[in-house]
Order: sequence, then C-alpha cells, then structure tokens
Amino acid sequence: MNHDKTAKEILSAVGGNENINSVIHCVTRLRFNLKDMKSPNKDEIKQIDGVLTVVESGGQFQVVIGNEVPKVYESLLKTMGREPSATTSEQENEGKKRGLFNRFVDVVSGVFMPVVGVLAAAGILKGLLALFITLKWLTEDMNTYKILFATADALFYFFPIILGFSAGKKFGGNPFISATIGAALVYPTMTAAATAGTGMSFLSIPVVLINYTQSVIPIIIASYLAANFERWLTKVTPSSIKMFLVPLITLAVITPVVFMAVGPVATLISDLLAKGAMWTYGLSPIIAGLLLAGLWQTIIIFGLHWAFVPILLNNLVTNGFDPINGMLYCTTFAQTGAAFAIAIKTRDKKLKPIAMSATISGVMGVTEPAIYGVTLPAKKAFIMASIAGGIAGAVAGFMGSTAYGFGAGVFGIPLFINPQGIDSGFIGFILSIVIAFVLGFILTYMFGYRNSTPAVAAASSSAKLRGVEQGQPVGGSSVADATVGTTSSSATQTATGTLTEHTVYSPLTGTIIPLTAVSDEAFSSGAMGQGAAIKPSAGVAYAPFDGVIVTIFKTKHAIGLLSEDGVEILIHIGINTVSLKGKHFTSYVSDGDVVRKGDKLVEFDLAAIQAAGYDTTTSVIVSNTSSYSDIQINSSSQVEQGAVLISVK
Repeated sequence: MNHDKTAKEILSAVGGNENINSVIHCVTRLRFNLKDMKSPNKDEIKQIDGVLTVVESGGQFQVVIGNEVPKVYESLLKTMGREPSATTSEQENEGKKRGLFNRFVDVVSGVFMPVVGVLAAAGILKGLLALFITLKWLTEDMNTYKILFATADALFYFFPIILGFSAGKKFGGNPFISATIGAALVYPTMTAAATAGTGMSFLSIPVVLINYTQSVIPIIIASYLAANFERWLTKVTPSSIKMFLVPLITLAVITPVVFMAVGPVATLISDLLAKGAMWTYGLSPIIAGLLLAGLWQTIIIFGLHWAFVPILLNNLVTNGFDPINGMLYCTTFAQTGAAFAIAIKTRDKKLKPIAMSATISGVMGVTEPAIYGVTLPAKKAFIMASIAGGIAGAVAGFMGSTAYGFGAGVFGIPLFINPQGIDSGFIGFILSIVIAFVLGFILTYMFGYRNSTPAVAAASSSAKLRGVEQGQPVGGSSVADATVGTTSSSATQTATGTLTEHTVYSPLTGTIIPLTAVSDEAFSSGAMGQGAAIKPSAGVAYAPFDGVIVTIFKTKHAIGLLSEDGVEILIHIGINTVSLKGKHFTSYVSDGDVVRKGDKLVEFDLAAIQAAGYDTTTSVIVSNTSSYSDIQINSSSQVEQGAVLISVK
C-alpha cells in the first residue's frame, strides 16, 4: 500500500480538508468528524487500495483500514497540513494519561535504541583496555592504547552529538540541527571553560557552564525544544527561504537557551545533592549509603553527578581516602546483575545478546549499555537494580568502606584495599558488590522483568495482523524468527498434505452470536476476518491460547495476539468503546508479553460500560483468515471461558 496515495484519495473522497472538523484513529480505522456527513462517496472510498470498508456510527464517518492505520493517519495529517493535537488525537491524549516516569523512560529508551549495539561494543572495548592495563600488556602512554581508548571513549564523550541526532529523529525534527546543538555543548572551548570554571555571558546574561561530555538529558531536552520550535518556524517561514532560515534561527535561539537554562539548574541541583549527601553521611553512613547508592544511577542519567567529583577528589587529596565512592561503587554491579537476569530470562533473540554484552561491559565498569539498552527500557528492572544498589550501599556505609583511588569494574577492586592491609571496610566493600549483583539479579528475575518478545511485536507487520495497531519496527525480524516458534501460512499443512487443526479457546464467558449480527459493519461484513462474537456475562477477558501479545491498544478495548502455531487473533471488546478512552478497563498485559491459555488479559466493568450507552458485544476475529482453508465456530449458544470457540485448519 502507498500510504500517501491512499491518504490523498481518502481525503478527496470524504469531501476534502474543508469538510473535516477533526480526525483521529483507533485500533482499526480512521474516525472522521465531518461538517457534512452526506459529502463522502462511500462506494469510491471502498475501492481505495487499503480500505476494507466504511462505517457510519456515533456521529463519525469511519474508514476501516486495519494495521496500516497509523501510517495512513500520519500521511493524512501531512496531506491536510495538520498536526496531531489534544483535540484531534486519541493517541496523544492517552500518552498524557501515562505516568511521567513511563513517558520519560520511553523517550530515553527510544533515543538510545538505535545506538545500543555500538554502545555495548564501546563498553566492552573500554573494559578490555582496563584489563590490558591491569595485566601490564599496555600502558597509558603507548600510542596503541591511546588510539584504542579514543575509539572506545569517543561515543561516550560525544554522547550529546550522537544522541542529538537520534533524539532529533525521535521528536520529528531535523536530526542534523539537534546533532549540531549537541556538538556545541561539547565544543572544546566550552568544555575547557567549564573545566576551568571560567565564567561566560550571552548578551550580557551570565551563563553557568557545566561539562556536557557524556551527558544525556540536556541534549534530549534541547532536541525536544528544537524539534517543536523548528516545526513552528516551518509553518510561518516562506518556502523560498525556509531551507536555510529555519535551521539558522533554530540553532541561534535554542543553543543559547540550553546553555543559559540547563547549566544553572543542573549546577544548583547537583550542589544540593552533593551537600545533602555529605550531611547525610555525617548523620548516618547507613542512611547515606541507602539513599545515595539507591539514587546514584538516576543522578547520573540526569547528569547531576559532576558536583560529587570535587568532593571525591578533595577527600582523596586531604584524607587519603574517600568514603562516598566506597558506597557508590556497588551500583555498577547492581545494574549489571539486573542486565544478566534479563539476559538469562528473556526469550527475545534481539535483546538476549544485547543484555549479555551489557553484562560483560558492566563487569568491566561500563554501565551505559546495561542501563540504556536493557534495564531502563524494562522500567521495573531499573527500579529493582536501584533498590539492590541502595541496600548494598547501606552495607558498605555500615562497614565503613572507603576508596583509596579511582577505578572501574572488577579491575578497580584493589583500589579499595587499605594500604595498611585488608580491614573490615574492604570486607564490607566486597560484600556490597556481591549483594548488589546477586540482589539485582534476583529482584529483576522475580519482579523486574516479565518475559516478553518485543521482536514478535515488531515483526507483526510481517504477520499482517489486520485490525491491530502496529508499532515501529525494531529490527526487521520476521514472525518466523520469534522465539515462540510461529509458523507461516504455508505451515498449516504437514508433509503428507494433511491440514493441521488449531484451536482458539473462548476468552470470555457469555452468549455466542454470529459475527454477522454484530452492529459494527467492520466486523459483521467480514472485512476484518472471520470469527465469532460473544455477549459477555462477566467482565474479564483471558488468553485464548499460548502465545504473545502483539499489541494492546492504549484504550485497552482491543488486544491482538499471536499463538505459538501462528494463529492471529483480535479481541475487540464492545462497539465504539474506543470512545471511553480506557475508562472502565484495566489491562494486565503489555505489548510483547508471553501469555499462557487462561492468563488474565483485561478486566472491564460491564455494568458501567452498558450504563454509558455502549454495546459490550465482543468480537473474536481470526485476523489471518486468508491463511486457512477452514474456520469452524462453536455452534452452542452459550460458552464458558476456556471452552473451544474457534477451530481453524
């Protein structure tokens, strides 16, 4: 399907841009609020490539497309010259309802995902160089070491440039603009001034400089601001000059704003954290270890750790040892243990090698691959690792662990040995490392990671699961590559030519009605595929087979599943219940989750939904109907959850 062509033809057939008040999309269709409902040419629209059918319901003109809806919607907005907004995009509204932490993690993970492979490689190379130095195979003044170290450290040092490009694409801006802003943040003159503590001003406004090398959050914020400012400028700038004028103004405005705003805020927060840490340590090393180690990786993510460096250095110079780093060192191993747990547990063939390589680099003292590539995207895993780090830090604080130098990973352990000999502080230090790794592993394995296969979800476009909203491809793998062992449509026959029967069990308890009786033409016409409909007597939907959640729509009323033997099912709860925007629905699964028959998927309040005026009839559709030669529906009038509902051959 040519999404742009389809969008233009739909726009023309519904009466043009001037006939559209608003347009949104749900799990299966474009939903138009039109000024004149008589203008659309239904027959013409039905003939458009990619359109399954047309439905008028609830005052909306609905064009049923299926899994290509998000892409057609995006093309439609471009053609119309509109942007998604709070009034025209259900997806935007739903995103705002998600927690701030979830949205933050999704953004950071999305920015890092394109570079996670090279990030892991650079981390391992840095670890190997540390090993070679320890073994005396290389020395820091050797040219070979300098070249290899520059290769390994460049990605981390120039994070703002690399991430600026990635974040620019993530936010829909010009990635070269955001990468240029990142380059300005780490420009040698600015970095040298920050290191020397030299003051600067911009138009007589004081600028507080910080070292932006290896920083993450400042460039993500800058990229977000630049992308939005650029979009606005593009709208108001004449076409003849926008090619150079938009980047010029964006760079000239956003770069100084970032320098003037981010530096002072980061400096203030960093100083408060550093002073608070020292005050807490004086009050109780145990509490200091618990809080500081528990929050340390989050502090690093936000680039607020630089204020601690002078304190650590001053302690080493003045006292010959530093107790703060003695409590913080274990946090690396907590994140490493969490990454290792995911490497062991995950069934995702793409994530497993990333998690394993992140574990290796973490042991060597480089945690960025573990955090940004593994634990942070998993959200709960990062939290579990932080908890483990906090507990281990408390142990280190209690035992009086101290550092006598700077090091990384397992190679830095000797730097925590008291020059007068091994003491309780060093024993506590070793204990903190072991506790951090083991506890990080256990907590993540048990509570921090639900076994999922995002590769399957990403590959669902290959499976052509019609009627289910698709996400962005992660890496182009096909469903056949997924760990659940799916089959292609041709695999429904054995070597002898006998058709293989597959069973879909009822996700609900209730009354079976023919699909043709459903008061939604998208389903009753068979455009979405064959299947059955159930009038539920209980508001709980369960997994109809062993398989994976390809997608659960943000409003929780529709779930797409893929069975282990390749059957694709769409469970669509109610008619037009997308308008409830998730109200009265509670989801127990996420995209990519592996489920077993009978696992709870969604709870919904039947009485409340019906009281709101919605039909709760639930359609259970075989989305890949064309892959099978025979589909049989349970002929009984009543069905219990878990009983056979559909048989396909």
